[in-house]
Amino acid sequence: MKRRDFLHSTLLASIAACGSGSALAVGARAPRILLRSSWQTVNIGDIAHTPGVLAILEKHYPEAEVRLWPSNIGNGVESLLQSRFPKVKIVKDAEDLKAAFAECDFLLHGSGPSLVAEKDVVRWSKETEKPYGRS
Repeated sequence: MKRRDFLHSTLLASIAACGSGSALAVGARAPRILLRSSWQTVNIGDIAHTPGVLAILEKHYPEAEVRLWPSNIGNGVESLLQSRFPKVKIVKDAEDLKAAFAECDFLLHGSGPSLVAEKDVVRWSKETEKPYGRS
């Protein structure tokens, strides 16, 4: 099995496992993913992770609604992301984050040298009891 096929099927299975009574399970709406990513803007490698995973989701899971919960999208990164991924909603404040926790089905932690936002993943798990994973 190719890595991309494994990641695609794993993501789909994880989201589908959100609960048999959920809107997702009965197909009432598109699944919603909260992407925790965009750690810093000091080099192109750090910047590239977010559009990379967004492009993968767009290609292999186009029906999903994706929200980005960034750490840093300064230095022109926000405008680049919004011009390339206009459907992606960016979490900008506490109100947006509260809505994302309530409405999203799955938290996807973006690539990094470790579990960069471990406290946020723990918070998601405790507050929502919804599934999460790491890209």
